Amino acid sequence: MHTQIRCEFDRFVITHFIVPFMMFVLVFSMLEFSRLDLQIAQYFYDSLQQQWPWRNHWLTKTVLHDGGQKLSIAMGILVFGALLLSRFYASLRPYSKLLAYLFVASITGPVLIAVLKNNTHIYCPWDLTLFGGDKPYIRLFDFANYPLAIGRCFPAGHAGGGYAFISLYFFLLAIKPDYRHYGLLAGMVIGIIFGVTQQMRGAHFLSHDIFSLAICWFSSLFLFGVFFWKELQWQ
Repeated sequence: MHTQIRCEFDRFVITHFIVPFMMFVLVFSMLEFSRLDLQIAQYFYDSLQQQWPWRNHWLTKTVLHDGGQKLSIAMGILVFGALLLSRFYASLRPYSKLLAYLFVASITGPVLIAVLKNNTHIYCPWDLTLFGGDKPYIRLFDFANYPLAIGRCFPAGHAGGGYAFISLYFFLLAIKPDYRHYGLLAGMVIGIIFGVTQQMRGAHFLSHDIFSLAICWFSSLFLFGVFFWKELQWQ
């Protein structure tokens, strides 16, 4: 492992915090205050049959949803196993801190998402009266003058399980900076695949996925600073 992680402070803050934060606010606000979420969802909903054709399809349900969950769990177990081995094998010991970061950062985003899912009043598309369900369409900042049941749908858990791999970007930034964008690409691709899968099934809106992406990115960024502050060499 590199003893120092060289970064230009201003550039790092701008590219890793300010720009992503502004993009998140812009995109989420656009989805939150327009009907784009609904328009995308309507594309996957069969209004004549009043059903989501992809909800229980073998590709989306069995392969990409159930299989995707198993993939996320398997990757977490793999990283945790490597972390344990690093405590016993001298060849892996220099990577112990890196592996600890990768494991903690990879589970923090999904854990935060799970906590929010159990405390927010936003419902899944397939639950809404607009799509054959019995729940009202409520957005994050909508005011309701009556008690609402917990929706358990926001943010998007499955997409978050994919975007959790964004932690690979910061992992590679610490160990092999030239390859860090491959880590970002891996997390984005897996997260997008998982997210689109759930949108097709009627489980989430696009805004749910964007919020999960933000949680995974900023939690990974924060933990990167916590774990490697001493190694960071600002220029």
